Amino acid sequence: MAILGICVLLVLVLKKDKIMLPFLFLMISIPSAQRIVLAEVDFSFSRIMILVMLVRVFTIDRNVRLNIVKTDILILFWAAWGVTAYTILVGAPSAFVTRAGHFLDVCGPYFLGRFYIRTVDDVRKVVVFLCIISIPTLAIFLVERLTTRNLFAELGGVPDFTLIREGRLRCQGPFAHPIMAGIFWGSVLPWLAAFWFANTKSKAFCLFFAVVIGLIVLNTASSTPVMMVLFVLMGIGLYVIRGKVIPLVWATFFGLVVLHFVMRTPVWHLISRIDISGGSTGWHRYFLIDQTIAFFHEWWLVGTVATAHWGHGLSDVTNQYILEGVRGGLLGMLIFIAVLWSMFNVLRKALKRTHDKEEYWFLWMAGVTLFAHLMGFLAVSYFGQTLGAFFLFCGVTVSIALSSGRKKRDRRKRQVEVADVESSGPKMSNMVRKP
Repeated sequence: MAILGICVLLVLVLKKDKIMLPFLFLMISIPSAQRIVLAEVDFSFSRIMILVMLVRVFTIDRNVRLNIVKTDILILFWAAWGVTAYTILVGAPSAFVTRAGHFLDVCGPYFLGRFYIRTVDDVRKVVVFLCIISIPTLAIFLVERLTTRNLFAELGGVPDFTLIREGRLRCQGPFAHPIMAGIFWGSVLPWLAAFWFANTKSKAFCLFFAVVIGLIVLNTASSTPVMMVLFVLMGIGLYVIRGKVIPLVWATFFGLVVLHFVMRTPVWHLISRIDISGGSTGWHRYFLIDQTIAFFHEWWLVGTVATAHWGHGLSDVTNQYILEGVRGGLLGMLIFIAVLWSMFNVLRKALKRTHDKEEYWFLWMAGVTLFAHLMGFLAVSYFGQTLGAFFLFCGVTVSIALSSGRKKRDRRKRQVEVADVESSGPKMSNMVRKP
């Protein structure tokens, strides 16, 4: 409660270019299960922070302008449909309250990212802050590894003892699950790569914190975060053939279609063969996709209330795309995919528009991060801090994409102003001499 109070105070007094720092600190340092319940309505600490920051948007920073784009509308439509579909499905007021909370959890961070992180300079401050926080985070993970006890269990919301699978400790710190911790910190690595390629003076900084964050990811002992890091490296490598990425995507798609008809099993059976950390549940993820298709008639309209009867262990929906279908039917799934597609489209246009090296690399790494998340969605569904962090990233991505090319536009504007002054100078002098 003391940390929450301090963070709320900082949100109200800090300048708007630093307002995201206390929000991120609270997200990283307090388990998502911490909450205040009023009249049977849950207010997690992150929700309280979102509401306070939204109050600031409409009071202190009410003059901030927001250029509404297609992605913003799709996000609102997707979240609103989720509330509507789940309420119809369950048919109880509690369903509306539950999904309204989810609406705040996803739209709040997204639009706060749109409001308060608008340029590459703003992103740079956030990344530096996360890098600083990663040092004590690694220390906490190492203590957890050595003692097999989670220090954050004293606050509640996480297990007292560290999870063990196949003899390996799965550290999680304040996060809701080891996979969520690994995904959160793994998604910071592309931004460090942007520092590396855009600024020759920061290579030592990038290398040091890449090692720190890499150790955090490894201590989660989870395949999905490690696979995300591999997809990040793949996305960075695609820069070499950046002009041919779209043809490569279509070639990959048609290649998978061909494999589907050639293989004895469906093409999504390839997921079952992935096991990097040992003890991975790849077969469960394959079986979930298979049964989702088999039970299409149950969920396509507005979703379904349960998936346990689909098969053993399928009550755990470890696929974000399928989870969107389970919660909002086929329409909810398609709108979610449209949101992701529109973000790639915004980035594609921004990359064509910008001519600044640093800006280009940050935009490219935003696309790499989004690509890694999209591949991770095939193996896990987000919850806890990582859910809010992902939609905050989405808002930031759209903002920096829309602001791309601003340096060149500002430079042209200054040149025009200087030219106008120079051209009007002699006329003014003649006017002075004429009398």
